[in-house]
Amino acid sequence: MAYVSTFRVEVRSYELDVYDHVNNAVYINWLEHGRSKFLQDKGFNYISIVDQWGVRFMTVRTEIDYRKALRLGDRAEITTTVERFGNTSVTFRQVITRAGDDAPAAEARVVIVYTEKDSGRPVPVPDHFKRLCA
Repeated sequence: MAYVSTFRVEVRSYELDVYDHVNNAVYINWLEHGRSKFLQDKGFNYISIVDQWGVRFMTVRTEIDYRKALRLGDRAEITTTVERFGNTSVTFRQVITRAGDDAPAAEARVVIVYTEKDSGRPVPVPDHFKRLCA
């Protein structure tokens, strides 16, 4: 079974749009934080990956299906797991739910590509990262 990272956030007033629900752009921030939390759970962050492995990664694709509105005061739960490894890419599956609700408010797939830190050329996903995700 793949590792699952989870964090919660309470919807804040400045995250709402004119319809009084969470603005779609806020979900991108929450998803980014979810991937960062995933790394932190495993003892890494964006800088330590560069320092230890000599690689960077960049987001190349984000797909989000918005299912239910979240509103002021809702507690959102963001879960992150690795769905698949490509040669140079990793696909994360992320789900945002209202805490206590099984039905997703949003579902996302985010693809990152590992690159050589100086040239930016794609490189294979480090084996160490694959082992961390187990």
